[in-house]
Amino acid sequence: MKELMHKSHTLKQIFILIFFTILAGCRIDFIGDLYTSDLKSLANDNEDKSFYLPMQISFQVTACEDLDQVNRIISTYFTEYKNTGCSMGEDFMSYTNAQVSVPVVNKYEIFNNMENSLIGFVSYLSEDKQKIFVDAIINSDFYESLQNYVYNESFTDLSLAESNLSVKLNNDLDISKIEVPPSFVDSQPIVFSETFTMERRDLITIKVSDVNTLFLEENMWTPIFSMSN
Repeated sequence: MKELMHKSHTLKQIFILIFFTILAGCRIDFIGDLYTSDLKSLANDNEDKSFYLPMQISFQVTACEDLDQVNRIISTYFTEYKNTGCSMGEDFMSYTNAQVSVPVVNKYEIFNNMENSLIGFVSYLSEDKQKIFVDAIINSDFYESLQNYVYNESFTDLSLAESNLSVKLNNDLDISKIEVPPSFVDSQPIVFSETFTMERRDLITIKVSDVNTLFLEENMWTPIFSMSN
């Protein structure tokens, strides 16, 4: 009798563990490619302009099997979605990976009217036109729809606050001065706003802080960096 009670208790513990594992937060990671000349040209254009640049996304899944339906659904939230496989992340969780194209615009209103991408970037001038601000922006309707899909399929909450957002910034101008708020730059943490001087062909990777991803979750946009005009 005691043995049966012990087995029952053990099974109950396993069930609770599995239950809370299933309910663990779900996330989607973004790594975008940006070019300084594109951002400068876009910000200084008086007309409504947009173009598309590549981005790598990684969507957390329970396992790397039977992902056809998952990839089909996720593809509806992006442009030129191309699945590139499934792999284990640094957190030992499984992620389905894809290459997509995302819009870069010079006005928030342009992105809000596009209705073809979960995420994009905005490049625009400061009031004195001395700086160019670059922000990430989320389509709130797409995000709510994707959240509902994830929850209905897995009883799991999709959260941008738990996600990673990074950009690979390529400098194809002669000299660019980039001001980055507290973030990770080339995997090194910076706790104060810092200015980086980039020469032609230089590349830096900016991973926004947890504060920024939380701000993105709550406001559907977040600043990434600014550059001299």
